[in-house]
Amino acid sequence: MKKLLFLCFIFLSLNTHALDSNKLINLDDLKILFDLQKNDWNENVLFLIKKNSFSKVDNDSDVFYLKSIFNDGEIITMPIFSKDIVEKIIFEYIFLDHNKKNLKIINNHFNSFKNFCFEYLYNDKSIRVVITKCN
Repeated sequence: MKKLLFLCFIFLSLNTHALDSNKLINLDDLKILFDLQKNDWNENVLFLIKKNSFSKVDNDSDVFYLKSIFNDGEIITMPIFSKDIVEKIIFEYIFLDHNKKNLKIINNHFNSFKNFCFEYLYNDKSIRVVITKCN
């Protein structure tokens, strides 16, 4: 139950009105996401989709993806599991008005996290941040 409350807080904080680094997920919340098991994640997604700003994204996996809507677009959170353990988490930020400032804010924010590695994939409409634990 404690993790469920933390997860609720995490995703409520992702529901931003404008992209700002203090509205992005923080290091402690990211650590909590990496500690979740697959069943816990799916149960939390089913709980969160009862809120208007969240929805479950259909995919070809047994892991649910979570979409959070904000004024300037949406964020899709996609955990990738290996043997019930989070291997990586992908955040896809999809913007109505995408610009290089968004990439700079996201890049600066995530690069400040210790013990995590990041890969950025971007195009005209979105930025994907692929996060793994570094050894």
